Amino acid sequence: MSQLSKTVRCGLLFMAALAATAGQAAHVITTTGQRVDGSDIRAKSNGEIILTTVQGTRSFYPGQYAKAVADKPAEIDKAAQLTEGKQYDEAIKLLEDVILRYRFLDWDNQARAMLPKVYVRKGDYLSAISAYDKLFAASPKSKEDSELQWGYRRTLLDAKQYDKLEQQLAGVISSGSREDAARAQVMRGDAKLAQAQTEAAALDYLRTVVLFENEKAVQPEALFKAADALEKLRDARSKEMFKKLMDEYPGSPEAAAAKGRL
Repeated sequence: MSQLSKTVRCGLLFMAALAATAGQAAHVITTTGQRVDGSDIRAKSNGEIILTTVQGTRSFYPGQYAKAVADKPAEIDKAAQLTEGKQYDEAIKLLEDVILRYRFLDWDNQARAMLPKVYVRKGDYLSAISAYDKLFAASPKSKEDSELQWGYRRTLLDAKQYDKLEQQLAGVISSGSREDAARAQVMRGDAKLAQAQTEAAALDYLRTVVLFENEKAVQPEALFKAADALEKLRDARSKEMFKKLMDEYPGSPEAAAAKGRL
């Protein structure tokens, strides 16, 4: 299984676990932080939430509630199961149905977050990008989710939308955390390598090795990719990079992959 497939699978399982552990009973969180529980909840097209409580029916209008949550739809877990069984079209239909029926009720955005991952598993990267864009438009807060953002950037790379990806990466490199900037620098190299710009890719990987030396979580990948690109260019420095990787990060998957290449 490729690293990307593992990442996507973990993402799907994470979303299913998140859905399973969320407060499943129908409830509303008001803008003042109060939780109001109920036995039934529904939303109108104008965003009005109608909650059935033991005291009777209550209405909450946009601006009066921070979050409204329905009971967990069975389709969420079923979609995850279908995806694992490679029944992607069936999973997509279920998630799209949840998005329609649970509008304003939290599960619509959870389904939106799962949908692009299913498209990626299917290999339909353009639809995955469209699904990500719809998620970010419907739930601006999702733009703050690091996992979703990196999934989006990886999908842009897979879809060969290099200009759009470069805009994303430039923003992360200039204003993101040090670790995110290092990851973005590596991905910039990946984009150049995908466009057969091996020398430019090698420079991006080397910049990560030198400029982000303290970002230990990113260094093994940067070292391996720098060494691999240099080897393609028949640059003797590739051996130096492979040795540095194996000496400093001997337990990493990249070090294991580098064995025999010194």
